[in-house]
Amino acid sequence: MAVGSGADRVCGMVNSLVRWVVTLVTAAALCFAFYETGLKVGESRAKVQVVEKQIEVIKYVEKKKALIQSRPNAGRNDLLKLMRAGKL
Repeated sequence: MAVGSGADRVCGMVNSLVRWVVTLVTAAALCFAFYETGLKVGESRAKVQVVEKQIEVIKYVEKKKALIQSRPNAGRNDLLKLMRAGKL
């Protein structure tokens, strides 16, 4: 038996362990990066949907206002009643 043979076996085991640890850490980092990227993409899509909904609501409100104001004899008191009822 040679003097360095036991040390070679230990170094081989350490090298193998280090390779496994580096591989696992790299895999974990990639998973985390993909997760964060997915969150950012989801947030941007959600923001676009919120903006679209707000634009739709604004268009709907403007149409309702125009319809109410275009009625004949829409006096101040009638408009105030509609406003208090939440329709204007």
